[in-house]
Amino acid sequence: MKGIYRNDLTRKRGERGERKAEKKYFKIICIIILACFAVTTVSAEEYDLAAYLTMVERNNPDLLIALKELELAKTGVTLARSALLPSAGVQGRYNHNFIEQTQGMAVASMPDNGSVQPLVFSDIRTNFDNELIVGIGVNQILFSSTAISNYNKAKIALSLRERSFEAARLVVLCAAKKLYARAQLALLVVEIRESSENLSLEQYQRVQRLHQVGAAIELDLLSAEVDWRTKADATGEAKKNAALVLIAFRDLAGIPHSQNITLTQVYTDLPEIPEAPVLGNVLVNRADYHSLLLSRDLNDVERKAARNLFLPEVSASFSYGLGRFTGNDDYNGNYDFNSASLGLLVSIPLFTGGARIARMQAAKLEQEKVTIALSKKETAIESELFELQLRLAEAEQRRESSYLIVETARRAVALAQRAYANGQATYLAVIDAQDKLDLVWLNFANIGYEFLSAYYDWELAIGNK
Repeated sequence: MKGIYRNDLTRKRGERGERKAEKKYFKIICIIILACFAVTTVSAEEYDLAAYLTMVERNNPDLLIALKELELAKTGVTLARSALLPSAGVQGRYNHNFIEQTQGMAVASMPDNGSVQPLVFSDIRTNFDNELIVGIGVNQILFSSTAISNYNKAKIALSLRERSFEAARLVVLCAAKKLYARAQLALLVVEIRESSENLSLEQYQRVQRLHQVGAAIELDLLSAEVDWRTKADATGEAKKNAALVLIAFRDLAGIPHSQNITLTQVYTDLPEIPEAPVLGNVLVNRADYHSLLLSRDLNDVERKAARNLFLPEVSASFSYGLGRFTGNDDYNGNYDFNSASLGLLVSIPLFTGGARIARMQAAKLEQEKVTIALSKKETAIESELFELQLRLAEAEQRRESSYLIVETARRAVALAQRAYANGQATYLAVIDAQDKLDLVWLNFANIGYEFLSAYYDWELAIGNK
C-alpha cells in the first residue's frame, strides 16, 4: 500500500499548481486508504456498508424494542375503537334439582253454611327437575365523548409512535454508518502500526549488523531497539482498540462474536460539502419535529375531551331470553317462557368539583408548552445545520492540505536516512522523522473519517432516509 502511495505522491508533484488536480489526487489517496480498511480473514463473512445497515435494521435490539412499541400502539387503536362498537354476549344456565322443594298452599275450600269457608291446604312442589335458561344481550354506546376522544388520542399516539420509530431508526443507522467507518479506520491504524513496527525492526536489525562490525555506535543500536519496542507496544494497543471497536460493531448489528468478518466497502469518492438547505424543507423531513407537532395535536384532543365532559353519555341495550323448566307434575310437567327488553341509558354529569375545567386548563397549558418546544426545536435544528456545515468545511480544508504534509514527512524521512548514511546525522534524527511520518499518515486517515462522520451527521440532521 505504501509503495502505491509513494508512486502516487511522485506523480502528483507536477500537478500542485492546479486546484482541481489537487482534489482529484486527494480522492485517489482516499480511495487507496479506504481500500486498505478491509479485514482479510480466512472464511470470513463479507459486509459492505449496505449489507451491514441491513443487518442493523434487522437485528438491532433498540429498533426491535421500538418496533414492538409500534405494534402496541396499533393494538391501542384497536382497543379504543372497540369502545365505539356494539358488544354482544350470550349466557346460558342449566340446573338439575335432586330434592323437591314444596310449600303449603290453599288448593280448595270446604263447603260450610257459615260465612267463613275453611280452606284446604296441600304441599305443592315449587321447583323443577330441569331448568334451562338461555339469554343474549347487546350493548351499544350511542354517544360518549370519552370514548371518542380516547379513539382520537389512540390514532394520534400511533402516528406519534411511527414518527418516533422512524427517528430512532435514522439515529441507529447514522451510528451504524459512523461505526462502520470507525472500524475501517481502526483496522487501518493497525496496518500502519504494523508497517511502522516492521520497518523499525528492519532498521534495528540493520544497525545491529553494523554495530557487530564496528560501523555503528552503541547509542544508535540502543535507540533503534527502543524505537522498535515502543512501536511494537503501539501496535498491540492499536490491535486492542480495533478489537474493542469490532465488538461494538458486532453488537450494534447482532452479529455473533464468533463470526469472522470482512469489511469490503470502498468509497470511490468522498461526498462534496452540501449547500445550506431551506429550513422549511428540513423540518418536513425531521421525524423528531413531526413528533412535536403530533404532541400538540394530542394536547388539542385532550382539551376537546375535557370540554366534552360537560356533554351527556347515551347508551342503549337489548336483551332476549328463553327458558324451559321440566319435571314438575304439579305444573303439568313443563313450563316455558321468553322475554325481550330494550333499554336506553342517559348519564348527565352535573358537578365534578371543577375537575373538568382544570383538565381544560391543563390541556391548554400543555399546548402552549409544546408550541414553545417547537420554536426551540426549530432554532436547535437551524443551529445544528450551521455547526455541521462548519465541521464539514473545516474537515474539507484539512483534507485538501493533509496529503502535502504526508509528502513532506516522507521526504524528511528520506533525507534523514540519507544524512545518517553519510554520517551527517544521528539515528535519533531518523527515528524522529519516521515517527512524524506515522503521525501525519494517521492524521490523514483520521481526517477522512471525521469528514464522513460529519457528513453522516448532516444526513441525519436534514432527515435524509
